[in-house]
Amino acid sequence: MGRNRKAKVARGRRNRRRAPTLRVVREAEELFRTAILAGLLSAERSDPRWAGHYMYMFHDEDGTGWFKHRDTRAYLPFPARRQAAARAPGECGT
Repeated sequence: MGRNRKAKVARGRRNRRRAPTLRVVREAEELFRTAILAGLLSAERSDPRWAGHYMYMFHDEDGTGWFKHRDTRAYLPFPARRQAAARAPGECGT
């Protein structure tokens, strides 16, 4: 009986650790979509600002989202003001 209880506790801990990762992935996907809508990044592969060349890094305390170019390592800021303006009407901002 003690073994089963330990296994259940361990499974519960693993599940709790996954939640923040999923949240970050959802935030990154949403930020990429918004950046494309705003014209900061492009969905076209031939464009130098193609979204596939960038990776999401983080949001700072001001709400600015930061992308980093995979090859040049140059950072590209996406201010919160511009994010809000680019969101389609009816989309949730959370």
